[in-house]
Amino acid sequence: MPTDPPPTELEPLRFSRLSLMRKSAAHYQHGSDGETGAMRKGSALHSYLLGQRERVVLYEGGARNPRFKVWQEFQAANEDKHILIPSEMGPVQGMRRSLERHPRAMELLDGIQEERIEWDLSGRACAGTPDVVHLLSDGRKRVVELKTSRTADPNLLRWHARNLAYHAQISWYATGLERTMAYAQGPVAEAFLVAVESTPPYPVTVLRVCESMLTAGQRQWRLWFERLRVCEATHHFPGYAEGDVDWEDDGGEVELDWDDDSEAA
Repeated sequence: MPTDPPPTELEPLRFSRLSLMRKSAAHYQHGSDGETGAMRKGSALHSYLLGQRERVVLYEGGARNPRFKVWQEFQAANEDKHILIPSEMGPVQGMRRSLERHPRAMELLDGIQEERIEWDLSGRACAGTPDVVHLLSDGRKRVVELKTSRTADPNLLRWHARNLAYHAQISWYATGLERTMAYAQGPVAEAFLVAVESTPPYPVTVLRVCESMLTAGQRQWRLWFERLRVCEATHHFPGYAEGDVDWEDDGGEVELDWDDDSEAA
């Protein structure tokens, strides 16, 4: 029976994979099930704004059905590109125009864009691609993340961003930026989240990620990281629970949100 490779052969750990530990170790081992519509639009928006517009192409050949030859041929001709249909391209262009009309957002997004960094954490190779990095005049750094969101209302966005662990993602990048040799040495002094609502009129909100949120984010990813290290050492990746779970009437009803992770990463 095949076993997992030893830790020395593991690929560098990225946050998008690590964050699957918030569900379970089994979800981490399984990996992602693929790209959602929201993720497609978010990835395309990143390319539009962060200097890679040529990576976004429009498909007008009908349904994206893997059985259709026209779709197969289009995919083959546009490998490694973000393929959108007209109903997706419209919102992407709307979000882009809204961001370009927001001076503060554009100021924050104008820096070192989407450069991969690698670092070592407790003997485990790690990696990440921050959306934007600024090298400040005093030698410190600023990290900025661009997100599409179902809401840009500041009050709701703060809850939504925490629910999707954006603070943990930004803290992960901040740790990498402070450990990597890719840029000048120096701590991360500032962190921002630029969010654009994914439906008209595509409002934009800039969140300054304060030190308390970065600390909370670090606590979150470190918990996942330590659990993962145990799983990798034991080659055991359990699901939600391995023992019996009691089911008792607590007198209340819980409204479940099955779509809490559909936004772009």
